[in-house]
Amino acid sequence: MGELWPKWTLEPELSRLLNERWGSLHQDKLRDCIRQHRLERDTKPDVAAIHKAYCAIVPQADVLARGEVVQTRRDASAVQGPTPADYADWDAWAKGVLSTATRQEIEAAQERLGISPDTHRVLAVALDYCRKNPAPRR
Repeated sequence: MGELWPKWTLEPELSRLLNERWGSLHQDKLRDCIRQHRLERDTKPDVAAIHKAYCAIVPQADVLARGEVVQTRRDASAVQGPTPADYADWDAWAKGVLSTATRQEIEAAQERLGISPDTHRVLAVALDYCRKNPAPRR
């Protein structure tokens, strides 16, 4: 704004407030509003008019802080369950783990962890855990 109105100086407190409030807005659209305002007003800029022009071109639903957008995306990802591709990958991994296991190794893992898994994926996880974390010798 200083380049468009060279004789105008922004008070430090207003400058800090504008940076804080306008920092999360769409900068390209805000810049367009500031430039258009310069064409309409030759003297000092009217900050309220610039903000009003910005709000007129950007739907208010889009005026979210970036942090809110990121949090919304994280929340959406957290509530979505595994995809069919995830299940297929897990099944392939479980098949690979179980293909190298002996009956004795499977029984030892079940006894050590105190479980009786009802799916091959859970059994494969138990077996993989026992392989990576051998039982301490007594």
